[in-house]
Amino acid sequence: MNKFILILVFVPGFLHAQSFHPAPGNPGTNAIGKDSSCFVSWASGGTVTRGYLNIADTTIVASGSNKASYGNLNLALGPATGSITDVLSLGDSGVATLSFDQFIMDGPGYDFAVFENGFTDDYLEMAHVEVSSDGIHFFRFPSTTEIPLTPQSSNASYTDCRMIDNLAGKFRLGYGTPFDLSDLPNDPDLNKSAVTLVRIIDVIGSISGHVTTDQYGTVINDPYPTAFESGGFDLEAIGIINGTLGLTELELLEVHAFPNPTTDQLQVTLAGRAYLNFYSPEGRLLLALEHTDSSHISLHEFAAGVYHLLVTQNGKQRHLDILKK
Repeated sequence: MNKFILILVFVPGFLHAQSFHPAPGNPGTNAIGKDSSCFVSWASGGTVTRGYLNIADTTIVASGSNKASYGNLNLALGPATGSITDVLSLGDSGVATLSFDQFIMDGPGYDFAVFENGFTDDYLEMAHVEVSSDGIHFFRFPSTTEIPLTPQSSNASYTDCRMIDNLAGKFRLGYGTPFDLSDLPNDPDLNKSAVTLVRIIDVIGSISGHVTTDQYGTVINDPYPTAFESGGFDLEAIGIINGTLGLTELELLEVHAFPNPTTDQLQVTLAGRAYLNFYSPEGRLLLALEHTDSSHISLHEFAAGVYHLLVTQNGKQRHLDILKK
């Protein structure tokens, strides 16, 4: 009788499809180890907006906050370390947008990889991945889930990574989930030869109420709730596989920014429509705006230092250093 009951319990799990790449160490996996020589650069700056501990009940507090608070942005920069504590926790639907010293380009095979801190092959916390070449238009990788919708995944649940595709967090600590820019549709607002930003958006995981869906509208069943400081997706690193060596490799624009140095206002002139990204001296994105012929940027509230202006127009880009006195 006991054997019969076990069959009833476990058979349904095997009836679900397992269509995608398996865990590290298995034939057919596309997981990339943190020490792989394929990586040419790593994230160097960015911004983060933390999500709630529990988006369905924002009164829940841990360590004095109702949002995830573990780690900081600096822990997500530079090479993956393989340390389970060297992460930035996002919370429910939290967002991290990371920048790089090189452009990510659509080259042979995979173009970049995202690292999370899952402690086993089967405990997965997932996130959507988006990219941008202008800081305004972001394009999401088409994800797919085949995870059963019952029961609700929890901190004690296990997920077969073969049931998900194009979601960050598919592989355990020390192994990156790779992404290929060719999976994204061609669009005039995305320069696949000069991607500047990668955005990570936590998958909430709830199967009812506040849900997150894949490209087909299927609800993604992910551990929920995770109402503690380190809840949600834990970003460890983002590594570039196919990248350019810098802005000097691209055709430069006839753009002017003045006065430079400046104590307050910066005027940018360039004929036509373009996109302006303004970065801090540390490489953190401060402003992203659309430009037509002439734009003004106020630096009044910024500290003195050397800032970085990236101008993008019709696949061409120009980088200017701006000195704020």
